[in-house]
Amino acid sequence: MNLHPYYEKLLREKRKTKTIRLGNQISKYEKGQLFALTCGWTPEQSSEVGKIRILDAYSTQIKSLKDTDLEGESPDCARVDAVPHVLSAIYRKVVSENDIVTVVRWAYVE
Repeated sequence: MNLHPYYEKLLREKRKTKTIRLGNQISKYEKGQLFALTCGWTPEQSSEVGKIRILDAYSTQIKSLKDTDLEGESPDCARVDAVPHVLSAIYRKVVSENDIVTVVRWAYVE
């Protein structure tokens, strides 16, 4: 699973345990699945920062998210009203509260 370099410090400190992806992507993330956690602008330019195990993944509209859905996310995405703005910046397109997102929660594997 690749994340932008902006989150590298949080990942290395194991403080980020959740990500929100635009669209319904639950078919990509099965409970118990192992992933290499990488940081970089593109997968080709990424470096591994750890290994993770998927704890759960679910899809919902942004407007249906609750604060508890954001626990373990990065500080820039700590409030539901920030989610469309953060995702708009990441995906470089306008994202609204009506868009579907996938919330993925993981645990770090030693």
